[in-house]
Amino acid sequence: MYRKTITIALLLFLSLNSFAQQDGVKEKEEYYAKKKKMMEIPSPTSINQIEDGDSRLINILPGVYYFEGNYNMGVYLVEDDLTLIDTQEEEKMSRNLNIIERINKKASVKYLISTSNELKALKTTKDLKTDGVILISKRLTEENQLKQKQVGESGFSGSFKPDFSFTEQLNLNIETKTIEIASINNEGNSIVYLPNENVLFTGAVYTHKKYPYLDYKNGVTIESILRDISKITDFVDENTIIVPGKGTLANILDLINYQKVMTNIIKQLVIMIKNGNTLETVLAKKSIINNLDSRGFGDGSVTTEMFLTSLYEELTYQLGPVDTRSPEERAMERLKEMQKNKENKN
Repeated sequence: MYRKTITIALLLFLSLNSFAQQDGVKEKEEYYAKKKKMMEIPSPTSINQIEDGDSRLINILPGVYYFEGNYNMGVYLVEDDLTLIDTQEEEKMSRNLNIIERINKKASVKYLISTSNELKALKTTKDLKTDGVILISKRLTEENQLKQKQVGESGFSGSFKPDFSFTEQLNLNIETKTIEIASINNEGNSIVYLPNENVLFTGAVYTHKKYPYLDYKNGVTIESILRDISKITDFVDENTIIVPGKGTLANILDLINYQKVMTNIIKQLVIMIKNGNTLETVLAKKSIINNLDSRGFGDGSVTTEMFLTSLYEELTYQLGPVDTRSPEERAMERLKEMQKNKENKN
């Protein structure tokens, strides 16, 4: 750093002396403009973004990267050790690993952390394990182990299991850095926090500016998602960079706003259901999510129709059958019940 400072100072001194022999202000302005433009060119070792086909690696902070796509994937470089946080689809992983090599040719993958018990790239994960990469994930409960057997090869089933698992939290120390992996729910999901960089990877429990995937029959409900997001807020502050499972980078205000927006949608949809609106009517109106659609929420893997349908089915399961009678018919029925109750009292 000291030698670099002296070099810069010397260059500036020589530049000023050269200007003493030049006439006019215009030449000086052109010279400084040229030098400024040269200084703005990133150095060859600086990686802001690398693309190969539809694989795109984005540099968040020094040593911290993520692949953005249908499923986001994190990359953490410490010295010559690489830690992968989740995987993307199988067809992308070969390109992804080639791109990662360009970050640091001396580095090798040491750990693969899965924030869920469903692998997006089983073949690649098996190959990495064969090469000595340590696979880490949350330990499944007996109930979830039973469910996982029905998932098939996409999950941790049979003889293919993580090399190291945990129940509540695991702190992984690499050189002077720490990786905190914490359980976020009982469905096998966890989050990954890099305290030295203040970067949090949420995994599948949070999708930024995209509709969430819902499946109430298998425990993935809007209620559980909002509960998980509330837990995530305990790990972050106003300066934390949040890498969601899907979508672009976020912060704590995005989490809070997401909770408010989804809670408001639930309230409005409950009112519509209680007023006898069928799923077809809700899909036709879309009034409760027009604002989100205009911001691209429905452009992800979960479309507007998919989200509304799943949420409608979840809420009607909780509320019971939809009363499709008209307001007049319901009012008449209530009047008859009141008259009947009055007669019984007499």
